[in-house]
Amino acid sequence: MSETIKIVKNDTGTGSFPISQGVRTTDLISRQNKLDDEEKEVLLRETTEILSNCINPINTTGSVTNLVVGYVQSGKTLSFTTLSTLAIDNGVRIIIYLAGIKNNLLVQTTKRLKKDLLTEKENSRQFKVYENPTVEQGIPSKISNALKLTYKPAILITVLKHTKHIDELTRIFSDISIKSELGNNGVLIIDDEADQASLNTYARKNSKAPDWADDEFSSTYASILRLKAALPNHSYIQYTATPQGPLLINLMDLLSPKHHTVLTPGKTYTGGKTFFLDNPDLIISIPDEQVHHQKNNNLSECPQSLIEAMQVYLTGVAIWVFIGGHENFLSMMIHADREIDASQKFHSWVRNLIDSWSERLGREDGDPTKTELVKEFLSSYQQTIRRLQSPPSFEDVMANITDVIRDTNVELVIQGSKEIAWSNAASHILIGADMLNRGFTVENLSVTYMPRYSVGKSTADTIQQRCRFFGYKRKYLDICRVYLPHNSVLEYVEYVQHEEIMRTWLKEKDSLEQVEQVLLLDPSMNATRNNILSTQVVKHKLSGWRQFNAIQNIDENTIFVENFLQNLSFVNFDNYGTSDRNHRYARLDIQTIIDFIKGFKLSNMPDALRKSATLQYLKYLSNERGVTHSYVIQMAHDVENGRERSFNADTMKISNIFSGRSSSVNGTYPGDKAFCFEDGICFQIHKIKLKHNSIKWGGKVCYTLGVYYPEDFAHAFTGISHEEIEDDNDE
Repeated sequence: MSETIKIVKNDTGTGSFPISQGVRTTDLISRQNKLDDEEKEVLLRETTEILSNCINPINTTGSVTNLVVGYVQSGKTLSFTTLSTLAIDNGVRIIIYLAGIKNNLLVQTTKRLKKDLLTEKENSRQFKVYENPTVEQGIPSKISNALKLTYKPAILITVLKHTKHIDELTRIFSDISIKSELGNNGVLIIDDEADQASLNTYARKNSKAPDWADDEFSSTYASILRLKAALPNHSYIQYTATPQGPLLINLMDLLSPKHHTVLTPGKTYTGGKTFFLDNPDLIISIPDEQVHHQKNNNLSECPQSLIEAMQVYLTGVAIWVFIGGHENFLSMMIHADREIDASQKFHSWVRNLIDSWSERLGREDGDPTKTELVKEFLSSYQQTIRRLQSPPSFEDVMANITDVIRDTNVELVIQGSKEIAWSNAASHILIGADMLNRGFTVENLSVTYMPRYSVGKSTADTIQQRCRFFGYKRKYLDICRVYLPHNSVLEYVEYVQHEEIMRTWLKEKDSLEQVEQVLLLDPSMNATRNNILSTQVVKHKLSGWRQFNAIQNIDENTIFVENFLQNLSFVNFDNYGTSDRNHRYARLDIQTIIDFIKGFKLSNMPDALRKSATLQYLKYLSNERGVTHSYVIQMAHDVENGRERSFNADTMKISNIFSGRSSSVNGTYPGDKAFCFEDGICFQIHKIKLKHNSIKWGGKVCYTLGVYYPEDFAHAFTGISHEEIEDDNDE
């Protein structure tokens, strides 16, 4: 193979090594016919960034864990196959893929690697591919011999994310012959769906215990640690669309990421924002009484909403596949409940409907059951075509419907199911639960029916991973429909807002080291499952009045605040007769407020987390909700040395900075908290004279902030602290 290369990055990143684009990467990118030149450049740039934060693969020791964040169904697999070729071009000989917890995902990943990498130009001289390898298969000697070959083939290993298979891999890499040949050269580990199964589910229990043993790890997590320990030079890359778990685990955990890359989706990607914010008419609510739950609402007959969804789907197939010829097939996904019994019940309903409709449409014209069914399809036709510019006639659709129904493959997707033969039918209806969740790609999915019943608080990452209906479907978006319970629709809207804020925050950070890791999240849901989180994780509210403490940076903040105030034009509130009750405000554009909050220093962790969350939220309000302004309110602006407040030197906190309601000869003072506005987040600036009996603190003057989050802007956040603090459960 020719080794003509192009230098794409020099001497940057964790490993501090030059990165070159070789022929393997060039060939892979050139074959991506669905990408335009700009998208190819983005793909190369982002994979180069990922690799630049890895450990130098040539004769080095060390390890690093990094994070790659994409959208659900946005092309993460192409990213890590491109990363694979780029890593190989730069000296990596062995790549390990932790390919999900289910066999269908392992098979899917292995097939995709072979499809992308084993082209007509490539053969076993360039790549050796092993799936769930074992010592008994003689793999150690095969890998050792491959490492000795002068033409240096890359060794690609896909393994199920299960203790048995990962431990077997550790046995392989503990073999003396491999250790000798590999030496201190780098191995790349790619953990696909990295927030699933990989993280330690004993983390919260252990963080509460005064003492705990090393073996108190969840089994898969422990296996991953053993594999990492067997590799003296490796980079562990976490790929996921739901990074809440990796971002919120203990910062000292070996799977806590140090660097990150946010992937850019292709131009035709349709995700949560597309469906739930930009095109909400594509979402259809399932009536509560038709929402299935094994215990609370175990349906005994096929719900009408499912019948309608199937008819809309089949009508879409007739229009898009049979008449338009735009695709060879379309598919529908039905995800009712995690219990197999529920999937089997829905599969039976679907199978019976398909058989019944085929038989009824085959009857003579005038048959009352046929006439009634045609009327139902007319209603479905009207639903399906309402966004189409030049739809075919209903007569043309009905002329094809019978063939569509007869060419429909109804598949129950459970553990052990065979691979879907997509090319064998024009229509596929897939019924299942967890097997249709995370990582599994439903090809050409146009209609989703998901009557999942929510009990208690949902977790953000779980509900997002169910969105198999996201993907590259811009060209047939107008015939897509998603059927969900009303409560689920609200959850998804909240999640989409959370996701966009999170991605914006991640893009702004060069590294995850030494930053406040905080995620904005609606109070109605948890970020992720609690068992992987330590007691360092805290939940706070952005609602009503909140008080900051700014004791650690008094001198810096004093200079900063006074310089800031000098440049503002204020409006006075009503005069309440005394200087400590007279305040003024300035209505400022939101970017000015953001710059002010950025510059105001807060060193204690609870306030630093709240500051980070507030900054994220202000940016989101500006960018996504069109909020243009916020308020600064200077309290008691004529009191030269500030209002006196008690100070606790042990906790480094000022007692309540807000003056309460009171009456005097000058009238009734409404209290400090009355000085706010409801159309924007308000920041009160308080000049405080500390009341304390020590020389060090008594009489010291400082600035601190009170913040008001109006009801319309109330939110919550989850963050990871560098110190143990209690959850924020106050008003």
